[in-house]
Amino acid sequence: MMKTYRCRNRRRCWAASMAALFAVVAAPAVQAMDFAQCVHDAQKRNPDALLAEAQAAEAKGALRSANGDLLPKVTASFSGAQSNNALTVFGMKLSQRVATFNDFGANQFNPSDPQSLYTAPNNLDHPGGYHNLGTEISLAIPIWNGGAVRSGISEAEAMLRAAQAGDRYARQKLVFTVLQAYDGLIAAKAGEEVAEKALRAADNYVKTTQQLLNQGVVVKSDLLSAQVHQEEAVLAVQQAKDNVSNARANLALLIGEPISTPIQVDAPVLPPQPAGDTYALEQEAIANNPGIRALQEKVRAAQAGIGVARAAYLPHVNAMAKQEWNGTTLGNAVPSYTVGGQISWNLLDFSRSGQMDAAQAKVQVALANLQKAQDDTRLQLQKALLATKLAAQRVKTRELAVRQSEEAQRLVRLRYQNGVETLTGLLRGQAALDQSRAELVQARYAEAVERGALLLALGKMDMQTLTGAATTGETK
Repeated sequence: MMKTYRCRNRRRCWAASMAALFAVVAAPAVQAMDFAQCVHDAQKRNPDALLAEAQAAEAKGALRSANGDLLPKVTASFSGAQSNNALTVFGMKLSQRVATFNDFGANQFNPSDPQSLYTAPNNLDHPGGYHNLGTEISLAIPIWNGGAVRSGISEAEAMLRAAQAGDRYARQKLVFTVLQAYDGLIAAKAGEEVAEKALRAADNYVKTTQQLLNQGVVVKSDLLSAQVHQEEAVLAVQQAKDNVSNARANLALLIGEPISTPIQVDAPVLPPQPAGDTYALEQEAIANNPGIRALQEKVRAAQAGIGVARAAYLPHVNAMAKQEWNGTTLGNAVPSYTVGGQISWNLLDFSRSGQMDAAQAKVQVALANLQKAQDDTRLQLQKALLATKLAAQRVKTRELAVRQSEEAQRLVRLRYQNGVETLTGLLRGQAALDQSRAELVQARYAEAVERGALLLALGKMDMQTLTGAATTGETK
């Protein structure tokens, strides 16, 4: 049996050595990153951050477009035309200032013959082909359009503020997601260390049991039980390694790196616990949460949209100026100008009432979304406050449980070595210790996540708030 155990250990050591050798040869260089670097890379490469940034840029462009509607518009154009239409040809000649009496058919008029007044003038009715080359510069000046332009600017400004607040909220959610992935990788590595400790203990139990079996203190079934426990510990280590690989791939994907990147993280991040009672924190969340700020701006944008719809009921006043050059060639073009103004009032349009109803309904939808978000934030804040307190207490409890289990297992191990304790009791004590260590790892991770969720509800899930925690995080 000793030979079988040693053979199994040699095979496992040989396999581990070969795997480590291949890993060193084939694996890319380890990339060490702290939390701040991970957040920086995620905000620069993550699709969610890029989408929010693009939406803010889109809203900024819409505002520039709305402001442009206040300013005059200058249009330049060049045209060329050939026609034998009597009215078109006559208009071309007039614009070129080359019309003559002969174009009216004066050569066919006979003052001594009154009947010639009824003669159709060939030159006027059948002018033949004629062409014109025209150049035009026109100026359109909006004076007042029922308030549509000003309301459109107010709407665009509100949507820009909403997009900027949405960008901040998206970035804060991304910081929270990176925190979960970053501390999740650290928790997975801690879980791997726990599994490796359990495997080392299982190896020692097999060795000790083999010695006791040789001394006749225990029976063969005890050794078999120890070996089964050893193999279960091997499986647990492999599962823990897989958890680390998955957590590392998740973090790499978030920060825009290939999922196979061997990221090495720094100390865990424990966000600070906000101070204040529930009411004060609730008011702070309603005032500062960028997601709520974005919805508030969308309400203002919808209200400005009513002004845009109302403009359809009011008169519109505009002015224009135009300079033209017309001729048969570019060299003989004749200049002319036109200036004018226009007042228009759409007195009957059955679609206007529907547009107004739709604009008012958008305000109600925006208000409902805002109220729902505020209610959800209050509930999220309440849950997060309770969860952070419970998580902190759970960490203290798990730390105490680990200390107790370590001391209890130390005593059980001594009794087992002296033949006073059974292998079942020893393995049961080790399982309890392993469970306590694993629960402590999860408790610390849960505490960090719950604090992060609280900061996210408060609108403070940013690097300015986390700087101290990110740079001075204590490895527990």
